Amino acid sequence: MSGNHAGHQHDHRRDGARLAVAAGANTLFAVVQIVVGLAIGSVVVLADAAHQAVDALGLITALIAVRVARRPASRDWSYGFGKADALGGFVSALLLAASVGWIVIESVRRLIEPESVEGGGVIVIGLIAIAVNGAGVLLVGHGHGDEAISLRAARLHLLTDLAGSVVVVLAGVLLVTTDASWIDPVASLLVSVAVLWSTWHLIRSAVGVLLDRSPAGMSAAELDELLASHDDVDVAHHVHVRSLGAGRHSASAHVVVHGETTVHRSQEIVDELGTLVRDRFGVEHVTIQIECEHHCADGEQEHDHAGHAH
Repeated sequence: MSGNHAGHQHDHRRDGARLAVAAGANTLFAVVQIVVGLAIGSVVVLADAAHQAVDALGLITALIAVRVARRPASRDWSYGFGKADALGGFVSALLLAASVGWIVIESVRRLIEPESVEGGGVIVIGLIAIAVNGAGVLLVGHGHGDEAISLRAARLHLLTDLAGSVVVVLAGVLLVTTDASWIDPVASLLVSVAVLWSTWHLIRSAVGVLLDRSPAGMSAAELDELLASHDDVDVAHHVHVRSLGAGRHSASAHVVVHGETTVHRSQEIVDELGTLVRDRFGVEHVTIQIECEHHCADGEQEHDHAGHAH
């Protein structure tokens, strides 16, 4: 167990260093984009600058979340700080949605009141943005199933802005070849739609963790069925599963055993059920409470026996 924990700490430190570098690069380039966007009057460049700025905020949020999630559990925070990553991802997604709202308003205004845009500058800034965001995606790395939501949010920011930068370049090419003023705001609207679609899925994932929705690949019904499959169990109830964040899960249930049983046997049943749940679902925290159908032996009549599988 200690080896796995050390591995997770190593991953957290490595993630933190890469996030810090990516956040610094995105912050610097966002400033450059804002200056250039205002200078050449391009709303699609300003839209990409807004994305870039929110990227930086998202990366900083993810960096803070990774550091907080690394803190050990305490008496007041007995489950630890794993959900900090979901909170970070949620805040990051809201920031992204807010920036898109501003971009949409500005794009519609530009469609109503067209303004000329210098296409060459759009192409240059778009190519630089592709390089910066592509490097950021490589720094953050590839995702996996139990990855922290804040890291997924950071990668989503970078990927959507990378796609937006490609659109910026295409818009610049069209501006140079056609000189059509509507291309700039329409391109930014297309980027905005794609970003909002991805952001919605991210918000759903974060809210699911924050409000204790059953983790992917595990449900209370499946846990109920697994517990009831044990030879000594009649029925399971008060079955709950939840995510603790960062790929860690918790499960609890009351199980009714049939016939008479000793306290010693009850503890054995608890251990057996805990092993079943961990092997099937990879749950870290399993809490099982035994309830006797008639009575428990060893002087435990009319009382429940609570057991915990660790």
